[in-house]
Amino acid sequence: MKEDEWKPDANLKVWAMEHFNQMAMHAIWRPDGTGLRYRKTADNALTLEHRVDHPDTLIHHTKIVKLYESVNIEIEDDNPMVTPAALSAEEAYRMEIQERQAIASAWSCSCGVKLSELDLESAVPTYLGDKEILLDEGDTQTIEEWAFRVVCDCKEIINMNPDDYNLLAGDSLFMRYKTSDNQWVHAMTRQEMLMYADSGQKGILVGSRCPLTQERIPPWVWGTYCKVNMISDGEEE
Repeated sequence: MKEDEWKPDANLKVWAMEHFNQMAMHAIWRPDGTGLRYRKTADNALTLEHRVDHPDTLIHHTKIVKLYESVNIEIEDDNPMVTPAALSAEEAYRMEIQERQAIASAWSCSCGVKLSELDLESAVPTYLGDKEILLDEGDTQTIEEWAFRVVCDCKEIINMNPDDYNLLAGDSLFMRYKTSDNQWVHAMTRQEMLMYADSGQKGILVGSRCPLTQERIPPWVWGTYCKVNMISDGEEE
């Protein structure tokens, strides 16, 4: 298929709307491997702030514009900063991670305390509710809204966008959830699954509901193989 013939399917449209709705106002989005950086600048708009000077970034941007236009989100791209392409894929990835971490380190609570200094380890993925989104064909789709609830020293409760939390806290804290009976369920890495298999230990396969309690769980852990840790009240692992 030619690039100009590409069209997003229904599942991709749902993902795009869900991702946009979860972004805080003025939040930055860097789609992995694209060389692009966007900022949410309105309730229905993204702005392209930066792109790497490479033909592939223009192809990626064109597809992203088509995707978000299909769910009635405007992308403004009049005056992005353009920088030379990195010498290698490894260098590009390193630069991307460094920039994302530098941006994340500046995020702060309204009281001025930086989010990176808060107790991110105690944050629990929290279901905020369902939301209906309107697709361009006139159909509607229900999506789940989730956040990581973090309490600042000033007692303000901050609902962090899951992608933002992942950037600050890392995959180990991101890929887990807490059950209503006080158990942490962690998605295992490939190496951890190998260690479990070699030692004869057994984990649990997680679907769209927790197999232990049948409660709702965050979608980013669906389809993972997990280990379970029971914790006492007031105690972390």
